[in-house]
Amino acid sequence: MPRYIVDASIIAKWILPGEPYQENTAKLKEDFATGQVELCAPTLIIYEVANALCRAVKLGRISENDAKEALEALEDMKIELYEFSWTKACQGLSIACKLDLTVYDAAYLLLAEKTRASLLTADEKLYEKAKAHFKIIHIKDYL
Repeated sequence: MPRYIVDASIIAKWILPGEPYQENTAKLKEDFATGQVELCAPTLIIYEVANALCRAVKLGRISENDAKEALEALEDMKIELYEFSWTKACQGLSIACKLDLTVYDAAYLLLAEKTRASLLTADEKLYEKAKAHFKIIHIKDYL
């Protein structure tokens, strides 16, 4: 069974209407729900998704209540989460410095590398900077 690391750019598209590549992310969500793929992420995804939803609430794209319900539904989905330790933060820092990324983005790449899984992302900048160095797939290529 394929195993993917997902980042916040993917999860946010499950929740927020009118996002690019929603057909692709909906297919991924369905494949996960039916047990055709495994999804994993570092625990920091919780904060990144919550922050994206907070921004969406402030912009009037989603209500605060809907954002909270979405976060609770994500809890029920049981995406496998991995802790990000201080040692892993050092490794992530190296990746971030080398590729000119945030440590947040580097955490996803580090987890992909450690688990030998591909990172699925909708983040164009992350994809372009990492594709020569890591197993990474842009969501536009998932169907």
